[in-house]
Amino acid sequence: MARISYVEPENASPEVKEIYEKTFKGKPGNVHKAIAHEPRVLKSFLSFYASVGRSLEHRLYELVYIRVSAINQCNY
Repeated sequence: MARISYVEPENASPEVKEIYEKTFKGKPGNVHKAIAHEPRVLKSFLSFYASVGRSLEHRLYELVYIRVSAINQCNY
């Protein structure tokens, strides 16, 4: 069970629903649903995430993602 509740699409504010639809085609990930409690933070996260993702080769990006998860003992 998650420690932070998720903002599910059906319970989201209009602002968050719009982000879910435009960015995730209505199917956000759990990380995004947890951050969506604060729409400003979600928007900032998405722009940061996109800029980092574009600046690295895809393979390296995935390796960094996995390594950071391992360092943080995040099995998800």
